[in-house]
Amino acid sequence: MKPGCEAIAKKVVPVLRARVAQVLANDYHMQQYEISKKLGVTQAAISFYLGKERGSNVTLLKKFPEMDVSAKKIAKALKKGAKEDEISELLCDLCRKMRRRRAFKEMVK
Repeated sequence: MKPGCEAIAKKVVPVLRARVAQVLANDYHMQQYEISKKLGVTQAAISFYLGKERGSNVTLLKKFPEMDVSAKKIAKALKKGAKEDEISELLCDLCRKMRRRRAFKEMVK
């Protein structure tokens, strides 16, 4: 059995980051370079996220619809210039919600 945080880091964060990048690009019309600075990753990584070559686990998004809600909240906060601790709190809120679900317990087996 893996610790829950390990599953979040390996499986959830890439999908969440991809979804946040998509929201920032599509809803807020931000350029890849701007998104990369907001997310602390390279512009190439953003290109992969937007091209759905990375972080495109649709099954995970369907199992955990709260990920999409959190991605939109995180994107909005980033657009407004939120600090890292505010973003971390949003991620922790998502993690707490996910960990209560049976699907999460099955994911970490």
